[in-house]
Amino acid sequence: MHVLILGARAPACLEWAHAFAASGWTVSVGDSLAWPLARSSRAVHNFIRLPEPRGNPQAWVDALAERIRQDAIDLLLPTCEEVFYLAHGLPQLTPLCRVLTSDFELLHRLHHKGRFAEMTHGWQVAAPETRLLQRHEDCLALAGESRDWVFKPAYSRFASRTLIRPDPSTVRTLRPTPEQPWVAQRFVAGDEHCSFSLLINGQLRAHACYRPLYRVGRGSGIYFQPAQPAAVRAFVEAFGQATGYSGQVGFDFIADAEGDFHVLECNPRATSGIHLFDDQPTALVSTLSTTGEPLLPSPTPRMVALAMLLIGAPRHLVSRTFWSDYRAARDVILRDGDLGPLAAQLLGVGEIAMRALMRRRGLLAASTADIEWDGQPLDGAPNP
Repeated sequence: MHVLILGARAPACLEWAHAFAASGWTVSVGDSLAWPLARSSRAVHNFIRLPEPRGNPQAWVDALAERIRQDAIDLLLPTCEEVFYLAHGLPQLTPLCRVLTSDFELLHRLHHKGRFAEMTHGWQVAAPETRLLQRHEDCLALAGESRDWVFKPAYSRFASRTLIRPDPSTVRTLRPTPEQPWVAQRFVAGDEHCSFSLLINGQLRAHACYRPLYRVGRGSGIYFQPAQPAAVRAFVEAFGQATGYSGQVGFDFIADAEGDFHVLECNPRATSGIHLFDDQPTALVSTLSTTGEPLLPSPTPRMVALAMLLIGAPRHLVSRTFWSDYRAARDVILRDGDLGPLAAQLLGVGEIAMRALMRRRGLLAASTADIEWDGQPLDGAPNP
């Protein structure tokens, strides 16, 4: 069996590559970057350089279709935001191989933070009060009570541009439009939890929940402490039953002072929780084809060690808790006998830094600029 894993820049892709290689599959990885992380792994048989999907979605789908035929791909598995372009291309790709994603309309509802919050109304775990902001006047109406709200673009990632309880003057500068809306979500204080789940036709096959104890700013977690709140699993199971979702999905939650959970947003793609299955690689792959009780992770914390040292350590240099947490965790990049991704981390960051310089964007924004989808039409017509 031959799998093509997309998003080779992502540690999640590297995790899947190890899992499929351990299960005896031939593993190819694809990306529009020249030197993505997973390319250098010994688990990978072949790297496929693809065009940038955001720049020309149809050319990207055509390139995928050609490689599926040429390399006899059995399974196409996305890990990053290229999943939206993949879902858009399903009519062309599904006759060629199995594609692990849901349809485009469902992914759009989940990606749009306002539409997702509306979807959860009446669920046992629901989103906090959420208001869609499509005009400057919508922002002005909330400026006086801005300290009670969190403001963020309806299409965003890594908590980019998120404003947590901002001052009124900041809210008055926002200029949302119907094409690029924002949302205001009632602020809830508490402990953050994140989840990763794999579902097939709405059935939960693998599930992990974790607390991101250390982050890159307000964005991506780099330390993953497993947790097992029953409310989170119940939410994901209810989500699967309500939507029939197929693919990987992550949710962000807040547990308030009373212990009640609130779901904040959805990421209809792989998230860092995939690393919590690094010691069960063959079992993880088997969930794609076998039913039964969902696969659950072991309790060992995981981390991106290089990021912990470069970003976390300078802030917590004299913290005994930080270094205790560091010693307790296992690196998600370094594996016995697979040293290529260690150097590839630096190559990949260097390539993204060059893109950031050439495109005049920040490093974090440049890391996904070619694959992200922010609601723009993909076929010349407005999206639903």
